[in-house]
Amino acid sequence: MKVTNNSKAPQGVHTVNGVVFLLPGQSRDLELTEPGHKQASRLDFLKVSGAAPKAEAGEDGREALFAKLKALGVEAGKNSSVKTLQEKLAEAEAKADAKAKEDIIAKLTEKGVAVGDDVTLEELQAELAKHQ
Repeated sequence: MKVTNNSKAPQGVHTVNGVVFLLPGQSRDLELTEPGHKQASRLDFLKVSGAAPKAEAGEDGREALFAKLKALGVEAGKNSSVKTLQEKLAEAEAKADAKAKEDIIAKLTEKGVAVGDDVTLEELQAELAKHQ
């Protein structure tokens, strides 16, 4: 969406990539966060044109990410960006999958089943189910 600074001083707006400052009279196409759009829209000296951002990147999306991270035992700062939370979640899920894979390989090895390194977690789970 297009944001124009009609004031006589530089103004900052909250975008998905952080705060972006606009010089007096400057217009830029920016992707605002939902709260950033609300804040900029209520200020008379900023003209915002374009559709409001989707709520997915808003508080509901953040809360869902916090819940998933908490379930995986990962603590995240309350003022973390959605992007940071998504990165932490991807990392935590990868670690959880690797741990699950290691555990299943250990169980299969105890049962005398040889397992290759290129086997997926789903294949390992299926093989373990066969031998129980």
